[in-house]
Amino acid sequence: MGDPVSTSVGKRQRERQKVEKAKAKAERKAARQASDPRPVEEPSLQRSESELIEDLGALHRAFEVGELSPEEFEERRDRLQVQFEQLPR
Repeated sequence: MGDPVSTSVGKRQRERQKVEKAKAKAERKAARQASDPRPVEEPSLQRSESELIEDLGALHRAFEVGELSPEEFEERRDRLQVQFEQLPR
């Protein structure tokens, strides 16, 4: 079995890397939003839940075949999430 001290050090290092990665991602997103004059929320038409699900599926397929960068994928996914949250319950 592994040395408990080295395991703890490795775990702390992995946690620190996760935090740094998340921070870098947030900084990239903020920079992208600052440089993009378009408003983040642009759902002008109320879409149905089934249409949003279809859009989400198409988004995932486009990302899987390499048509979208990870940043573009996350931005569009976030917009769809906002629209899902605005659906009447």
